[in-house]
Amino acid sequence: MKKILLFTAVFFIGISSINAQEQAIKVNPIGLAFGVANAGYEFATNESQTLTIAGLYYNISDVSGFGAGVEYRFYFSSDEALNGWHAGPSLGYVSLEDDFNNSAGFFTVGGEVGHQWLIGEHFLVDVFAGLGYIAGSSDDLAVTLSSTAVSLGVSVGYAW
Repeated sequence: MKKILLFTAVFFIGISSINAQEQAIKVNPIGLAFGVANAGYEFATNESQTLTIAGLYYNISDVSGFGAGVEYRFYFSSDEALNGWHAGPSLGYVSLEDDFNNSAGFFTVGGEVGHQWLIGEHFLVDVFAGLGYIAGSSDDLAVTLSSTAVSLGVSVGYAW
């Protein structure tokens, strides 16, 4: 519960400190094909930096769960946030449970690089790759996880 409150607090702090009018809502359509619904809200914090608040729902085989995360982006190729080459750190939490009520929680910390294109006035496409560290455990299964992970993704969205 503390984790949910932390992410909620970060979300409202981020919303209250918007300096620019540039915002976007994005989804990852490829994840849906594999049972992962992932959506995010990205907003400019200044001319070349953004903060993204994201959530996900996971439902593959007999395992389901939810997650939340934040990512801070630095845009390098222009003075326009939400457009161009970007890189930045990310933090997240995922909670999973199987059909036998075994549960596990995982924290993630890492970084991503990518390129985001604003197409026209409102449509955007984001292609990214990341490297991260995952750590967590399951008291139900007496399992501890500590590993690195690579991520690749494509998101599409609406910007305003």
